[in-house]
Amino acid sequence: MKNIIILFLCIFAALSLSAQQTENINVKPGREHKGFFLSMSLGPNFPSITDEVVNSYNYKFTGTGLLFDFKIGGAVREDFILHATITSASMPGPRITSEGSSLHLSNNLSLGEAMIGGGFTYYVMPQNIFFSASVGMGNFTLIDNDNETSISTDRGISLQLKAGKEWWVSKRWGLGIALVYGKTSLTNSPTNGLDELMNSNNIAVVFNATLN
Repeated sequence: MKNIIILFLCIFAALSLSAQQTENINVKPGREHKGFFLSMSLGPNFPSITDEVVNSYNYKFTGTGLLFDFKIGGAVREDFILHATITSASMPGPRITSEGSSLHLSNNLSLGEAMIGGGFTYYVMPQNIFFSASVGMGNFTLIDNDNETSISTDRGISLQLKAGKEWWVSKRWGLGIALVYGKTSLTNSPTNGLDELMNSNNIAVVFNATLN
């Protein structure tokens, strides 16, 4: 996780430097990041989730799924926004690996990850490049679509980092693309007196739409 955070900081520093070098680029009137803020993202995600009970089992779930991201808030000053953040990711038919062997679960089974929290988004202008960070409470859910049942874990600390670029399509709407990293770490209710530890590393590439 430390290496991923450093990578995001390096990307942010590089984008900021680029912005400073071209700060005299003209921006059309009205295209500013002020006031009400609404942002929605959707795209493929590539999660890795571990599930471990010490001295009992250690499972790893991997696969491809879909990530949805929703943010709503407002600018406290131009280009700096505070917002609530909701994320939801699903991974149908994950591959489960344990002790060197692996198998694919049915596509009717999906492993989900969700977070509710808050954070900030900062825009580097005039390129309309942004960097966002959110923290909150997250959990995992195993969904059986055949039997219409689900099992959810306890909640733990969840983090999301996001960096991307948008292009103005009107005075208030911007469309773009972003790279997202998410992580949830939690200790589930004891199983036979033993704590169940779950951790995720989730990378996604999303299409972004923002109203500001």
